[in-house]
Amino acid sequence: MRPALDHNSARKRTEERYHKMVEEVEDYAILMLDADGHIVNWNKGAEKIKGYTENEIIGRHFSVFYTPEDQAAGLPDQLIRQAREYGKAVHEGWRVRKDGTTFWGSIVITALHGDDQEVIGFSKVTRDLTERKAWEDKLQQYARQLEEQNRELQQFAYVAAHDMKEPLRKIQYYHSMLLEEAITKEKQTTYLRRSADAAGRMQGLIEDLLAFTRLAEPVESFEPVDLGAMMDDVGQFYGETVERVQARLEVCPLPAIRGIPFQIRQLFLNLLGNSIKYRSLERPLEITVRATLSGSPPGSPNEKLRPQVFHKISITDNGIGFEQKQAEKVFEIFQRLHRRDQYPGTGIGLAICRKVMENHKGYIVSRGTPNGGATFDCYFPS
Repeated sequence: MRPALDHNSARKRTEERYHKMVEEVEDYAILMLDADGHIVNWNKGAEKIKGYTENEIIGRHFSVFYTPEDQAAGLPDQLIRQAREYGKAVHEGWRVRKDGTTFWGSIVITALHGDDQEVIGFSKVTRDLTERKAWEDKLQQYARQLEEQNRELQQFAYVAAHDMKEPLRKIQYYHSMLLEEAITKEKQTTYLRRSADAAGRMQGLIEDLLAFTRLAEPVESFEPVDLGAMMDDVGQFYGETVERVQARLEVCPLPAIRGIPFQIRQLFLNLLGNSIKYRSLERPLEITVRATLSGSPPGSPNEKLRPQVFHKISITDNGIGFEQKQAEKVFEIFQRLHRRDQYPGTGIGLAICRKVMENHKGYIVSRGTPNGGATFDCYFPS
């Protein structure tokens, strides 16, 4: 009988050491759940990662760790059902700590079976991979930026091959005509004027290209920016034009943010200039600038996963507008919705606006109605 007792004692000591090991692990949250998903055991790692003490969490359903969106979608029950049917469920996603903050968790739920092979509970192991998730997101962001830069390089090549050659050809043509011996003084004046216009278009394109490339350089230090004062400055810049076209510019109180003053000025210059350029000839131009607090814009990556509060600056006009299906195209560099002879420009201004918002970790969204005006919403992190 003594050897059997020694064997039982050794097995008991082994089980005690195993349970002690599980209890002391801090890098993994290790839970025992009953057959319905209620927590019956809890180690130090779970307390460290999730923030609850053992007394606070025992008896509660493990769905408490999931975001309201995942709970509404029934994700916890889906994972339990998968583990029950297939023996194991594996998942990664945002999880919620006791204090309401979130972390990126990798979980494995394993079904535990009794002697009759019925599921008697589950083990659940969670690892906090927030740091890895941040690096992966950063790598994806770098990949998107590289893809965007490659696309912009292709567009720059197109401009160099087409848009800049067109005024250069005209300059060469008009200058060759000026060398004709029989040319009249009136034609000389006409050719010189057209040549100057072509040179002006080339200069404007080069200046816009330089402004755009400057925004792609390493981001400058952020500092407090009074958006109200900045908009007043831009309004004065366009003051003569606003008076000449008999426009009405209404600027509501705007907040202060942390940003890059030069870039914010570029943003407002282009947006107000866009409203003035695409005004309707059927009615006096009206431009309204207002600010509100808002959540993430519809369709943004963190709209649901990482809620955030933004200062939304809306610039609305009653100009010619555009089809809503063109709402994204207007921000593409060198993309124009109208012929140059209808509305002059280089097709870079709104691309500059989007680049400014990207540099400020924000968003810009456009809304338009044909002959009903346009609105540009700029979302700055609060």
